[in-house]
Amino acid sequence: MIRKFVRVFLKYKIWLSLILFFNVMSGVFLWLMDSNSFTYIFPTFIIGSILLYSLIGFLVYGKDKRKKEEIIGFIESLDLKQEEVCLDFLQDDEKEIIHIIAAKLRKEEELIKKQELNLKEYEEYIEVWAHEIKTPVALMTFVLDNRKEEISPKIYQKLEYARSEMQEDIERILYYSRVKSEHLDYIFEEMSLYEICKDVEEEYKSLLEEQKISVYNNLGNIKILSDKKGLCFVLRQIFSNSIKYRDLEKEESFIEVSSRLEEENIILIIRDNGIGAKPYDLAFLFDKGFTGDAGTKTKKSTGMGLYLAKKVANNLKIKIEVTEDYKDGFEMSLSFPVVK
Repeated sequence: MIRKFVRVFLKYKIWLSLILFFNVMSGVFLWLMDSNSFTYIFPTFIIGSILLYSLIGFLVYGKDKRKKEEIIGFIESLDLKQEEVCLDFLQDDEKEIIHIIAAKLRKEEELIKKQELNLKEYEEYIEVWAHEIKTPVALMTFVLDNRKEEISPKIYQKLEYARSEMQEDIERILYYSRVKSEHLDYIFEEMSLYEICKDVEEEYKSLLEEQKISVYNNLGNIKILSDKKGLCFVLRQIFSNSIKYRDLEKEESFIEVSSRLEEENIILIIRDNGIGAKPYDLAFLFDKGFTGDAGTKTKKSTGMGLYLAKKVANNLKIKIEVTEDYKDGFEMSLSFPVVK
């Protein structure tokens, strides 16, 4: 409070200095006219002036405080009534400035609301489209699963690849919408880490066989607590990247899944012997839209897979990291807290 009063006095120091100067001059003239009266009158005069200064400072402080509150309230609401109240505390030149600021702010607010509405409509359309497109993709899956013997192996592999890519893209769209939602409907339950990884492996079975990638699941009977759909989504992004970025120059390609217990955490390790990532790209792999320097492989990459995987993993309280010292391809670890 004292500091605020000091700021008020400093703000009006020119006028206060002028008044103080006249007080001193009046005291000098009083002393010259009657030195005896000066001894009694001048101290009383000074005390009265100090009380008057304090009263004026208090009133000015209250007015400035109310003025500040009204201006802040007006900026936050941009209400016309609030603007009129705000103008009552301002000088004529200040009123003109507030009018200009108000007009620009209202224009910007209207533009922002319009853009937010357009963005919301677009997101809703994309979400509806993603849900609708799942029907023909499901039909395509049904046909591929039940009429496999009627399709030549090469055509079947190409169709299966296209179906897998479409399903991944649709799933990313839906999860992108989901991670931005205020309400998350994750259901945590106990599950086998081995079975979850095996289910994801089965989903990519055709692609793994086509690309001649071996999967070594070295997980034992390890139980974790997590959301099944969310965890499968994270694992699918990792498996998908291992398939997409395999090293064509190597005779044998593999994906190895293992685990270890570290303090109060279960660490799931997924590594491959693909082309890996450049050391200078590692820090940005989870950034939105980052594709990195992986040669021609990045032409079809959107940079959304690991970004969304990181988001979902954070929601599931899973710590996901890239191993920097693994040089024979790419290695990622997922740390699950041990729940007793």
